[in-house]
Amino acid sequence: MKMGHIGKMTAVLGVSAVLLSGCGLFGPESETSSIDAPPQSQVSADQPNGTVSPDVAVQGSEQAVQQTSDKTVYLLDANGYVVPVSLTLPKSEGPAKQVLSYMVKGGPVESMLQGGFSAVLPAGTEVKGLVIKDGVATVDFSKEFKTYEEKDEKKILDAVTRALTEFSNVKTVQIWVNGTPLTEMPAASTPITQLDRNHGVNLELADGATPGNTSAVTVYFQGQLDDKRTYYVPVTRLVPETADIAKATVEELIKGPKQGSQLFSSLLRTTRVLDVKQEKDLITVNLSSDILKYDDGKEASPEALQSLVLSLTDSTGAKQVQLLVEGKPLASGDFTKPVSRPLQLNPIAF
Repeated sequence: MKMGHIGKMTAVLGVSAVLLSGCGLFGPESETSSIDAPPQSQVSADQPNGTVSPDVAVQGSEQAVQQTSDKTVYLLDANGYVVPVSLTLPKSEGPAKQVLSYMVKGGPVESMLQGGFSAVLPAGTEVKGLVIKDGVATVDFSKEFKTYEEKDEKKILDAVTRALTEFSNVKTVQIWVNGTPLTEMPAASTPITQLDRNHGVNLELADGATPGNTSAVTVYFQGQLDDKRTYYVPVTRLVPETADIAKATVEELIKGPKQGSQLFSSLLRTTRVLDVKQEKDLITVNLSSDILKYDDGKEASPEALQSLVLSLTDSTGAKQVQLLVEGKPLASGDFTKPVSRPLQLNPIAF
């Protein structure tokens, strides 16, 4: 999978078609119909933020139900990495807009933060409109969206793109400001005609990789929140071009973070990749027994196994991962059978 950008001409033609249609892109009707949450009975496992729980309050003789749902927002950790965090928020008719509003500095997320986490979008930024159509999320920000430092440009793009593509009906993202589409960001002129998950997050170049001849894998390392709690950090690493993305993903996870990084991996570097196979939506990864060198060699680190599942499902798009050690399934625990990606990622109790 090579990294690349769609040409500006495509964006210009698409915008022209909208403007010539005689109506604005962001109307109340189109906004409401495009981002309504599905009825509770229609929420499925592949729909993010799909856990809904009622919190019942009684007012007089009537019973009012306040619903909440788990949503994934993208924040900055104390080390400046863009990190997904699951928050329990009031249920909203516009869940995509709500997610972005909880990523604004000085916004409603501020009262929930600690441990060095911070919002990523510039203070005062408002979502003036958001339309999801044919897999494309077009978001119109207020002018405050442009008021950021150049060093934060890629982080903002990573966060917005990843947050919106958490929704199963969004594949790509387009950004407007005050009703005008952007083809590049204002500070560092990063092209943004079409944003998707292929652009990666917390991007870095692997040792020995040559720009222009690379493949992208996303691996989940860990950060330390406090003495007891850790969290997962996605890092997209550009590796020498390969057709075996699954194997490359496991190998890079074992190599661990780059020297000097504040992140760490729970997989021992002595762990060997014996085999990796992908059949449709299932990846089977066979590792050496070094992965069991946890708790006196009796079992594998749960964090290491979760990192494998997160990394492989993100990099390949597979739905499930089967973990083997020396050709045999794990004897006990949650990873004895194929495991799906968790619905909640980093449900940090701030």
